[in-house]
Amino acid sequence: MAYTTFDEGDIIDGNIVRGVTSTAFSNNSGSLVLFHTSSTQTASAAGEYQWEIYNLATTETTAEVQFSVAYGHYQGLGGSTQTGATSGYTPSKAIYNQFRNLLLNDTDETTKFGFGDNTYADRMYFVTMNRARYKQGVNAGNWELHLSSSFWPNQFGGGHENPLKLTDDSSVSNGSTVNGHLVYNIVSGSETTLFTESDGDYHYWGLFYPELGIFALNGDRIISGSGANGSSTYGLQLNTGSEVIGPNGLSVDTYDQMNANLTAAIQRGKYFALRAEEDVTSTHYFVRAKNQEYNYSTNPTYQTGSNGQLKHTSFIQNPQTYVTTVGLYNDLNELLAIAKLSKPLLKNFERETTIRVKLDY
Repeated sequence: MAYTTFDEGDIIDGNIVRGVTSTAFSNNSGSLVLFHTSSTQTASAAGEYQWEIYNLATTETTAEVQFSVAYGHYQGLGGSTQTGATSGYTPSKAIYNQFRNLLLNDTDETTKFGFGDNTYADRMYFVTMNRARYKQGVNAGNWELHLSSSFWPNQFGGGHENPLKLTDDSSVSNGSTVNGHLVYNIVSGSETTLFTESDGDYHYWGLFYPELGIFALNGDRIISGSGANGSSTYGLQLNTGSEVIGPNGLSVDTYDQMNANLTAAIQRGKYFALRAEEDVTSTHYFVRAKNQEYNYSTNPTYQTGSNGQLKHTSFIQNPQTYVTTVGLYNDLNELLAIAKLSKPLLKNFERETTIRVKLDY
C-alpha cells in the first residue's frame, strides 16, 4: 500500500469555536422529567454514599446513569459507621470531606461550605453529573432544576404546581475561581429570570461548578429551611409533613437515608434541563493526489489471475479508479481516522485531486 506524507502546507489549524453547546442527557435529550433509581444500588453499601439517578427504569436495557445524589455532614451525622471504620467516620462525613477537598481552598476538617449570603452549612447535598453526560463542562446559565415539597414557602406559591426553580447567577456575575475551579452561586430562578426579594437580594441555594458538573446545595436550607436572607427564612423543609422519607440527617451513627429526601424532591419537581459545553478545534488536511498517483487499485475486483493482471486490458495505458475513502495514518502507518466521500471521485493520469478533510475535536 502506498502512503503520501503531508507537507507542512497541507495541514491548516482552523479557528477554535468556543462554548459550543449540545444536549447532555441520554438519547440527545435536553431535559428529564422522570427520574429513576435502582433498588439494588440504593440498598447496597454504595447507596449510603450516593444514589444514582437513571433516565429510565433499570429494567430497561437502555437505562443509563444521568447523575448522582450524595448527602454530606461535616461531623458525619445522618450516617452509620461502616464495618472497620473509626467511630464517627460515616459515609456522610466521607462525602463532605471528599467534596470539601475537591471544591474549597481550605480543606481543614472544621471548614464548612459558605454561600453568597454569608451563611454556612453543616449539611450539604451534591448533585454530580455522570462524566459521560457532559463534555468540557455544563453550560453556565443554561440549566434549570426543579425541586418540590408540600411545605414549600408561600412566597413561592407552594406545592407541586410551583416548585423551587434553581439556576446559576452567571447572567449577573463573572463567577470566581476557588481551588482552581470556576464557581457560580446557585440561586432561585429560571434560565431567563432570577428571583429576588423586594430589597433586590437573591435567594442563595448553593454553588455551581460548571467545569466539574457539580451542584453543591445547601442542605441545611433545603432540609429544614434554616438560614436567613435578610430578614426572611426560607427552605424546602424536606423533613416536615406527610412527604417526609427520612429524618433530618442529624442522627448519630444512624443511616437517615438523606439521599432519598433530595431524590424525592427532584422526582416531584419533574424537571432538570441542562446542556453540555465544549470548545471545538478544527484542523484541515488537504489530501492531494497528483496525476501520477493513486490510479490503480488493490481491490480484488480490479485484478484477475494469480499474477495480479489487470482485469480490463484497456486499463494498462489508461487506468480508471474511483476514490471513495481517505485514511489518515500516523508515522507507524496506523489508521487514525477515515473520511468518506459523498460520492465516488474519478481518478486517472489526466486528473489531479485535492480532498479537504476537516477534523473537529
